[in-house]
Amino acid sequence: MDHDVRAFKFKPRDVVRVPKQFGKSSLAVQAADGIESEDPRFLAAQLQHQVANSARESIMAEGHTLRSYVTNLKDVPGMTYERLVRIQRGETLMQFADLMAWAARFEQVRDLLVSSTSWPNPTHLKVGGVVDPADGAWTALD
Repeated sequence: MDHDVRAFKFKPRDVVRVPKQFGKSSLAVQAADGIESEDPRFLAAQLQHQVANSARESIMAEGHTLRSYVTNLKDVPGMTYERLVRIQRGETLMQFADLMAWAARFEQVRDLLVSSTSWPNPTHLKVGGVVDPADGAWTALD
């Protein structure tokens, strides 16, 4: 990895075990070595992977490639082919505006967002603490 994945700004593909799987497989991604499965960055990456894959499958079902579909996204500010590819590969974080653009276009993405299986089990999340930026260690707050 070429940057510190403990920081909030990160590449989603850097927190998954098999980066090439990102956005190209219906299988769930697994956390990379050293990344806990409850880490909010991994959970965000997992959701982006699911959304990216659903969008890709929906685009293909319409007979498009990513390159040909980007012409349909002229109303989405900043959505170039290059940015679309970076989002799909997990090289850049998807923003809420991107998520809304996909949800508005594809039922499969909307279904992901309302399905409880797309979201982490809150009983397994670490809440009420902080991550030390020096070593990534979790410390609970009293």
